[in-house]
Amino acid sequence: MVLFEAITLLISLAVLSKSSSIVVENLVKLSKFFGISQIAIGFILLAASTTLPELSVSIISSSLGEGAIAAGNVFGSNIANIFLVFGLGGFLYGLTIKRDELKDIAMVLVLTTIISSYIIFNSSVSERALGFLEGIILLMLFLGYILYTFRERRKESSGENSITKKEALHSFLLFCVSIVIVFISAGFVVESAVKIARFFHITESFIGATVIAIGTSLPEISICLEAIRKRHYGIALGDAIGANMINLTLVLGTASVINPISVLLPVFIAALLFAIVANMLLFYAASVNRGLKKTGGFLFLLMYATYIITIFYLQIGELAQT
Repeated sequence: MVLFEAITLLISLAVLSKSSSIVVENLVKLSKFFGISQIAIGFILLAASTTLPELSVSIISSSLGEGAIAAGNVFGSNIANIFLVFGLGGFLYGLTIKRDELKDIAMVLVLTTIISSYIIFNSSVSERALGFLEGIILLMLFLGYILYTFRERRKESSGENSITKKEALHSFLLFCVSIVIVFISAGFVVESAVKIARFFHITESFIGATVIAIGTSLPEISICLEAIRKRHYGIALGDAIGANMINLTLVLGTASVINPISVLLPVFIAALLFAIVANMLLFYAASVNRGLKKTGGFLFLLMYATYIITIFYLQIGELAQT
């Protein structure tokens, strides 16, 4: 049984790696065809695709009156996108951030930090963290973000890198198919990992805080690492940072419009604080160091491990009080 799951895990990881590579290759072609930067194509097309699981979880949980699940999923994913994705990328390959990309990164980090801070403040003074009005505002911010990205990040197409309409259509179809394969293979990876963990009698709470938490961000992790490995840093930045922005605007906004979100749990507040710290550290790395090297990547991974340990400890405390 465990041998079969181990083989399934290895095959799924191989498929995940290959499909992620195809996604990156075709995104590069599409960015050339549309005449926009790699960070812009990552912001819009890739980030929107990889946040579909969070959006579906948000709609379902909010419809059932469990808005806290949607909010927790959003912030858990955002923390992983910065600390885990960029931590692994910096530690394994090194990540370079160009000066012209800093403006886009700074804008998103400031906005997501303001939204996170508002939710903490509103949770402390009100029974709800986000209501219908806040949801509408978040959705408007999402539309503004998309328009800004298209308008500001366009560039002149280079004749040397011209892509025909036929090649662009082929690349888009390959991108769509590869994204689907990424999600399917990531699902098999998580399922196999969970079964192996249970075989060795690892507790359910630990599995949830580690394997499943990482598994929800596995598409972003695999695609971003492949992009960083191939030195297409803009795609990795656009995917991870763009996904965070979409999570906090489109995903949370949709959930808030459907049902008000109320969160008072220490676990959620801790996640919000870690999300703000993640933004601050990434901004520092981008503005001062112009990227992440092995030491910076290790620090980010250490911060993610600290986050996992913290929420695991807080969850045990919550269970002990009930």
